[in-house]
Amino acid sequence: MAVSPDEVRGQLDRLLASESFAGSARLSRFLRYVVERTLAGEGDRLKEYAVGVDVFDRDEGYDPRVDSLVRVEAGRLRSKLSEYYAAAGAADPVIIRVPRGSYAPVFEPRASAPSVGPDGAAGVGPAAGRAARRRVIALAAAAALLGAGLAAWRLGLHPAGQGAGRPVVIAVLPFAHYSSSSADETLAARLTDGVTSELARTGALGVVSHTSALQFTGVHKPLREIARTLGADVVLEATLLMEGDRVRVQARLVDAALDRKFWVQDFVGSAAEARELQQRIAASVVSAVRKPRRR
Repeated sequence: MAVSPDEVRGQLDRLLASESFAGSARLSRFLRYVVERTLAGEGDRLKEYAVGVDVFDRDEGYDPRVDSLVRVEAGRLRSKLSEYYAAAGAADPVIIRVPRGSYAPVFEPRASAPSVGPDGAAGVGPAAGRAARRRVIALAAAAALLGAGLAAWRLGLHPAGQGAGRPVVIAVLPFAHYSSSSADETLAARLTDGVTSELARTGALGVVSHTSALQFTGVHKPLREIARTLGADVVLEATLLMEGDRVRVQARLVDAALDRKFWVQDFVGSAAEARELQQRIAASVVSAVRKPRRR
């Protein structure tokens, strides 16, 4: 069953008014833009360059190969949509999602159970329907956990202290920042994604995926518990501070088994040199993790 444009716009309004999106003007603008362009029949024109220029105010010299802003924000948008539909939007009639590898959203009606007929012979009642939805959600959650466990086993990303001879596994938590500026928020997200990619590129460590680590954005839990959830031996935390046109990244490595910091270092650069900054951070992290330390 197709979803009408009016139904899509009604769902868009619900999303933008939700707690997941109300605090992020940039992501709200991104979502509204791709939805409206798709409804206008221009979904095939939603390319990275167009999004960067139209949504994020990049100039005509914008080069997506160098500037990963749109890819980073698209990842955040997908995470926010998943977060919304797993909680506040669990019963919404329309699902809006942005498939990986595309910026054009997909609109899907939520499958619903048939209602009870007068003779009770067909369908289920509201209470039974809610119970069925809960069972579906529980089964989906169990399947997701099983799939994550299987993927971790295949990749050798075993919990700390297991699997002799395997590489150390590191989780890069979303970089914190103490500014209300959306530009700082975006830079922190770009650096987090960039450092994760650079660490994976070295091949020296096992690296927890950026998507998996994103679930701990703004979450205050013991690092030992976070590391256990992600199957990491070491956790990289960092705080971003803007100093005029310079950016300072205060990075810290924590031994997950001991819940103890064993390395702290500051890195300074400019936002325009983000790639060079994240490469320096990654190289220093690999060196620090490989260095023998007392347990």
